[in-house]
Amino acid sequence: MKRRRLFRNIVVAGVAGAATYAGYKTYSTYRTPRLDELASREELISDLAETIIPRTNTPGAKDAGVGPFVIKMVKECLPKKSQNNFLHGLDRLEQRAGAEYGKSFSACSAEQRTALLSYFEKDGKPYPGLMGKVHRKLLGDSFFTTLKRFTVLGYCTSKAGATQALAYDYVPGKFENTPLGPGQRAWATQ
Repeated sequence: MKRRRLFRNIVVAGVAGAATYAGYKTYSTYRTPRLDELASREELISDLAETIIPRTNTPGAKDAGVGPFVIKMVKECLPKKSQNNFLHGLDRLEQRAGAEYGKSFSACSAEQRTALLSYFEKDGKPYPGLMGKVHRKLLGDSFFTTLKRFTVLGYCTSKAGATQALAYDYVPGKFENTPLGPGQRAWATQ
């Protein structure tokens, strides 16, 4: 008799724990996001974008002003669940940087920053197939997916990115399928 009762109590405790976790996860995904925090994190977001597109012989993401662009896009163009994922991802990134290197992300070296972003890229990789579509529909895009998408979009549509990193034709005229020559940069306009 005591074993049955013990087994039943373990099952009830497990179900209650799973239900509590699911409720907390649902609440944290769909609650009203704290978008006012984004303005105070502009430097961090600019450093994250610069890690994705660093300055080389062409301007980096910071030079192109991608940080404010990412903030504006997160505030105005994402559903609540993706906004919450982005904010939660920023918190997790700073916690991980502190736990692994004992400093903030902005104070980390380039190799440490790359390692941190690689972790979040793997962590936020969507499941393949139907499972990934359902996950994305219910829980929104991951932190890294949003960051990378808006960084590339902001960079390629900025003046510095379009004119100095990409080939830019101010008046492209009619569409012609022109293949790229060897060593030629991608076109900023089509």
